[in-house]
Amino acid sequence: MKKFSLLVVFILMGIFLKAGSEDNSDSTRLWKLTGNSTLTFNQLHFSNWAEGGESSLSGSAWLNVKVTHEWKKFNSERNLILGLGVLRTQERDLRKTEDKIDYTSTFGYKAYNKWNYTTMVNFKSQFTNGYRYPDDSTLISTFMAPGYLTLSLGLQYKPSDNFSIFISPASGRCTFVLNEELANKGSFGVKPAVYSNDSVPVVLTPGEKIKPEFGINVNAQLKREIFTNVSIESRLILYNNYLDENIHNRWNIDMNWDALINFHINKFLSSNLRLNLLYDHDIKIKQYAEVDGQQVVVGEGPRLQFKESFGIGFNYKF
Repeated sequence: MKKFSLLVVFILMGIFLKAGSEDNSDSTRLWKLTGNSTLTFNQLHFSNWAEGGESSLSGSAWLNVKVTHEWKKFNSERNLILGLGVLRTQERDLRKTEDKIDYTSTFGYKAYNKWNYTTMVNFKSQFTNGYRYPDDSTLISTFMAPGYLTLSLGLQYKPSDNFSIFISPASGRCTFVLNEELANKGSFGVKPAVYSNDSVPVVLTPGEKIKPEFGINVNAQLKREIFTNVSIESRLILYNNYLDENIHNRWNIDMNWDALINFHINKFLSSNLRLNLLYDHDIKIKQYAEVDGQQVVVGEGPRLQFKESFGIGFNYKF
């Protein structure tokens, strides 16, 4: 799976480079609002089914809104992506399947040809609590735990409305873990709490709730039709921290790749495939094994994370 996922990234980068040769910009346009909203449902019902199974109901809602503005040599773009999905089965309570808040704002000034001096601000977090299912009592994430705020200064190459690549050698990023329980655990790379050696440990120094970083940021975006009635929207973000306290970690590159492939049925119906590939050296993933019928932690460390979802539902584009 890891090799396949990395291959997909390299293929996507090839598509990015090919898209860079297209130019369909309109220099006379000042304001432009685009976006789409998607609502999908999935139901599964069993009654006296000999082979067994569990009834379930799931759904997800997505909103993607982009506002662009061009005036003389100035340009700006604001992009908001919101997503929330839930699942309920016959035997289990409501669980979330999607949870995303992603806002990006850029402001640029034309430098040369298709290059712009650009500042970029990005904020990411989630709406609700996340648990280590099937354990729905152990909190592993919540709103602003984590939260990411990135401010970057650099150059953006934008030959068309459908493709851009932003490179910033001076990018500051703050990771927020504002939940005290998670901060004390050292979740998402913040410094954990220091405990006493008593039989009942006492917090001597609380865990830090903010982790600052400074490094290089690369952000590539693509939107295009790849076949008739099939389009792709994708973004690849790479980040490297120059100032990691662990010198060996300064060579690690955080990666976040999102892709949305839309299969358009008609004006209001579509099916979509969402892919998310994530690697962050500061996020430790626990590995479990079954010992005597119990799930036991056997290791913990950074892992390549992958998520995929496919659905059919209502889609409105504007």
